[in-house]
Amino acid sequence: MNSTLDWANLFEEEAPRLMRFLRRFGPRISPEDISQDAFAKLCAAKTGEIANPQAYLMTTARNLALNDLRRQANHKTDPYAGIETLAPASEADPETDLIASEQASAAEAALAALEPHLREALLLHIIEGLTQPQAAERLGVSRRTLQRYIETALAQMALALAEPDT
Repeated sequence: MNSTLDWANLFEEEAPRLMRFLRRFGPRISPEDISQDAFAKLCAAKTGEIANPQAYLMTTARNLALNDLRRQANHKTDPYAGIETLAPASEADPETDLIASEQASAAEAALAALEPHLREALLLHIIEGLTQPQAAERLGVSRRTLQRYIETALAQMALALAEPDT
């Protein structure tokens, strides 16, 4: 293979095929995100060492999807539960944008109000995507303790977000 790739042509040809392939993994993964990550890894790789970019893309995407599913299986808590309410609204609806902004601010305040060890456990596990064993090791606690921290943090945040403003 030559050392210069026609990136636009490769993307145009392979993206639809890659998306169809990734949809087979089901709704628990984001084919768009994984496809983008696979293309990013291909762009970052030394293209002279890659004999078949199409095979590289498919293998990388498959591995990313499987890693994502494994990470989700390791989580007993659902980090995305209710996240739809925090998604940015369309630009055409200022009222919905304001509500979403207020909800995001409330979530930030609830997170900030957590005890430091609870906040750190939640951020490591859910935001940074570490598995429970990895997060527990980083915090120097047992996996069970970490799980308790996460459950407590989520419960406190849910309670804070459910309470009406005073």
